Order: sequence, then structure tokens, then C-alpha cells
Amino acid sequence: MSSPAVALRTYLLNNTGTAVTSLIGVGTAARFYPDDLPQNCDMPACTYTTMTTRNEHCISVGTVADWGRAGFATARIEIECFASTRAGSQTLADTLMDYVTGPSQRLRGVYGGVNVFDVAIGTGPRTYSETATDGGDDRRYVTVIEFSVSFYDA
Repeated sequence: MSSPAVALRTYLLNNTGTAVTSLIGVGTAARFYPDDLPQNCDMPACTYTTMTTRNEHCISVGTVADWGRAGFATARIEIECFASTRAGSQTLADTLMDYVTGPSQRLRGVYGGVNVFDVAIGTGPRTYSETATDGGDDRRYVTVIEFSVSFYDA
């Protein structure tokens, strides 16, 4: 089965020249990674993780064969936006939210092999900072957003 998180990433990086791609790049050079940032990653950058996937079920009037999975599911996908400043991480998070759920941009359709029919902002944004692990004084700021991606799961 294809991943709704990969579908979300594909949608965000699908068009060059957007506000998203101007911040984190395009194609294989895009700084948008599963789970963790690579070591010494340029900023700004993003990571994505699927937190949970809930399959919808139905109980039908009729035979037992009508019961079971309804053919669609919702995945909670967390995106962490990293930057060298708090304002930078918040700008990146705001840009992602606007691009996915804004009035002129709506993620619907088939991306990365997943047929998406709705996306909503789950929780967020929340911001924290991380201290350098190399003994230096530099900090890395992170703004976390969560999307609920509903998709057909036939």
C-alpha cells in the first residue's frame, strides 16, 4: 500500500516555483525527509512521520459480508519544520498549512499512488528549540504541525 505521508510530500513538492519549494527545494534536492534530518542538513528543512492510521468500518443492514472496512482511512501525519530561527520555522509551517489547506490550494486527487479526498490541520503549530549537539551555542528551532489526511483505501 502507498503511504499517505508520501502523497502529502509529493503534493507539496509537485510544482516548482511555489512558496514551499522556494523554501525547501525541489526534486531529489528537496530538504523534506522521512522521520529524521540527515546530519549537517541545510536549513530550512522538514521531516514527516505517520503517527497513526485509522481505517473506517461500517456495519450494514444485511448480511455479515456487508460488514467490515468501509474503503477509506485517515492518517495523522506530523511534519516538523526546522530552521535556524523561530520565525523561520514558523514561516515554513505557515507556508505548508496555507499550501495544503488554503482557499486556493486543496490537496485532493492521486499523489504518490494515494487517492486523497480531504486534508485538515489536526493540531499545531507548536514550537520548541533544540540545542546543538556539537558543543556549540547554535540552536535549531522546530515548529510542528499535524495533518489529518483522509484517503481511499480500497
